[in-house]
Amino acid sequence: MSIFRKQLIPSIIIVILALFLFTIFVIGQLSKYDRSLTVQNLVRSANLVSTVLGPSLTAKDTGQVQDLVARLGEKSGIRITVIDKYGVILGDSDKDPREMENHSERPEIKEAINGRTGESIRYSNTLQQELFYIAVPVLDRGDNVDYIVRTSLPLSILQQTILPIEKRIIYVSLIIAIIAAALLFLLSKSLTKSLKSIINISEELAHGNLSVDIPISEQKGEIPKISIALNRMARRLNELFKQLSSEKNQLEAVLSAMSEAVLVLSQDGKAIITNNALLDMFNIKDDPEKKPYWEILRNREVTEVIENVLSERRPDTKEIFYLYPEERYYLLNVIPLESPDKEVIVVMFDITDFKRLEKIKADFIANVSHELRTPLTAIKGYSETLEDGAYENTEELRHFIGIIKRHTDRLINIVSDLLVLSEVESRDYLSGSSPDSDFEWIDVEEIITSSLEAIKSKASEKGLTVSFNNRADHHNIKGNRFLLEQMFLNLIDNAVKYTPDAGTIGIELSNPEGELNIRVFDTGIGIPKEHLPRIFERFYRVDKTRSRKIGGTGLGLSIVKHIVILHGGTVEVESEEGKGSSFTITLPQ
Repeated sequence: MSIFRKQLIPSIIIVILALFLFTIFVIGQLSKYDRSLTVQNLVRSANLVSTVLGPSLTAKDTGQVQDLVARLGEKSGIRITVIDKYGVILGDSDKDPREMENHSERPEIKEAINGRTGESIRYSNTLQQELFYIAVPVLDRGDNVDYIVRTSLPLSILQQTILPIEKRIIYVSLIIAIIAAALLFLLSKSLTKSLKSIINISEELAHGNLSVDIPISEQKGEIPKISIALNRMARRLNELFKQLSSEKNQLEAVLSAMSEAVLVLSQDGKAIITNNALLDMFNIKDDPEKKPYWEILRNREVTEVIENVLSERRPDTKEIFYLYPEERYYLLNVIPLESPDKEVIVVMFDITDFKRLEKIKADFIANVSHELRTPLTAIKGYSETLEDGAYENTEELRHFIGIIKRHTDRLINIVSDLLVLSEVESRDYLSGSSPDSDFEWIDVEEIITSSLEAIKSKASEKGLTVSFNNRADHHNIKGNRFLLEQMFLNLIDNAVKYTPDAGTIGIELSNPEGELNIRVFDTGIGIPKEHLPRIFERFYRVDKTRSRKIGGTGLGLSIVKHIVILHGGTVEVESEEGKGSSFTITLPQ
């Protein structure tokens, strides 16, 4: 049902009901008034009759009483009955008294016998119709009831008198109802139009259209006030919406930029807010909103921590290890928020790199200790042997001094490589300067030539063929000369060490697409495939016994990698066991 009908129909019903009740009330009051006038008229008529009949009744002349009553009744149009105090009919204007029964039991007569004016409406068996009776007692000189004069009128006469007036009242009420209905129709039409406009505007506001134009009527009344209030509300909501939208965008930008996984949970443990880092960390494809936390994070330890925080409302922190989708370490922080909804925020920091660094540091310390302990132990052992008297034997003395010298050289090499590696790794922290503060333009061909010259004697001893193929148009780069020399010396020295006699080592230089490519290759023993991912780690050796035998420190390739990274380049390796290795370095020009 439309607003117009909802408003119009109840209004018309209320008006009709009010007019109906008013009409009934007026007709009722009119009937009471008419009855009051009738009573007064009948009482006056009875008093007049009693005055006229007084002498005849005193003389007890019933014939004259009957004659007078008949004439008075005919002239007045009122039925007149004279009754003695015992209920005997002395005269009646419409009937022969002798044919009428005793009236002492009539209600109005009973009242009159008791000295009061009697009043009654009842059916008359004599006249066969309903009459309205008034019985007035006539008192003697001692104030006792001497006789009773009763006057009456048929109800039909009374109804005929008041019926036209009632009809007029009803007609007037109907006209008023029609006029009121028309006015209500017009008023409802106007009001409904305004209400529809307000409802349409409210619906626009509800759908988020806060810039809707709300027309304001110049008329006075409540509707223009509502329009003004809606205008104010729309402007205020628009401001609040913009503010909330700005805050939401800021929050989303912060959450998206965070590398930590963030998950906000409701009091019942369902996801309210998540960020991209969480989705990426745990390979979540579906929308996690309103899902329980255990379905999102899928880790028993995480579940236990969150359950404790949800129940006890106390923050908790724990390191968590995940196997899927890959092995990762996370620092879990679960914090209850002091808000009416009692949310909980879960923040997970990826500490895998920190753990890896800790392991690298621990391995580094262990490796350094191990690498240093071996030569130091040897030096100490042979020194003690010499101290015990072995120096007396010249041959043994020379042998022991040679061993001590070899291990001392090894210690020097390890320390030198560690110093170089430490310098490369810490260059960007030294003196607050940038890592390329001491870079200069360097001719790479010159460095390669000098490096090959430095290992020429070692290569000759093993009968190795050494080649250098320069196909680069431009072989100048900006870099640190000392570090680049260390890089080439390590690569070429390794090639010489791990290439059997009569083998081949070589260097190729090219510069495709504005970059300088340096390829160092050999036909040596090669590197097994499973070892390739780890060869750039500190102290990592494919064959530890062989490496120590030929004097390697296990730091050469790690130094090479860090120097390449420092110069903004990349290093790749290809190798096949028993066929040789190839290291390709790409440096920007």
